[in-house]
Amino acid sequence: MTVNYVANGPRQLKEWLHSIKRDPGQIFRRKGRSSCTCCGYKGPFVSLRRSERDDDREKRCPNCASRPRDRLLACLFAQRKIRLEGRYILHFSPEPNLFRRLKNEPHYISGDIKKNKYAAYEVDVTRIPYPDNTFDVIICNHVMEHVQDHMTGFSECLRVLKPDGAAFFSVPYYPEREETWYPPEDMPEAEVDRICGLGHRRLYGRDFADIVASAGFEVETYLLSAAETAIYRTDMNDPIFIARKSPG
Repeated sequence: MTVNYVANGPRQLKEWLHSIKRDPGQIFRRKGRSSCTCCGYKGPFVSLRRSERDDDREKRCPNCASRPRDRLLACLFAQRKIRLEGRYILHFSPEPNLFRRLKNEPHYISGDIKKNKYAAYEVDVTRIPYPDNTFDVIICNHVMEHVQDHMTGFSECLRVLKPDGAAFFSVPYYPEREETWYPPEDMPEAEVDRICGLGHRRLYGRDFADIVASAGFEVETYLLSAAETAIYRTDMNDPIFIARKSPG
């Protein structure tokens, strides 16, 4: 999991200043030494936001601004020796770190519901505008919780994935829930936002892998050990689900 570290002084200064503004108390807390799988930085991380929750403290890499789910994805690709360069990739709501790595690849599609700084293409996951069996890899992290018709989204990902291809899904995950919670149809949107999070449509439980599998995927759950989680400052309850398309 070796990454050649290149110090980014201006970004580090920016991240430290912004983080101290968000969470001034962190300058008085003793910080441990963490490791970033995205850029190779080793040292103290900064807080994601102003919060009393330990889960929000010291979770952002000051050198490349990676978040826990960015580093978890980097761990997965490194540990499984998954090659991205030269492959056909569809990347929804791109993570900035991975976008910067892949943006010059000739077969890389960075997409979102609307074009933005990191999404060069307008791609709706429920109506993917590409032919069957187009992509080797689909990356879809923290997207499906925003999609009203998520089953159509999963089916569309299966359709455009090549046989033997792999899709990588993650969502806000609640392992204490045996089943995913869906709000009643008549529940006001403001109440759904209050319960699920702004713009989220449901609370995914331990049946998430079964939901993905019901679209036709073969699903494997990837999660780091407690020791790795502590070093890389990822979240124990935020697995990545590796969904493969059967060659048949």
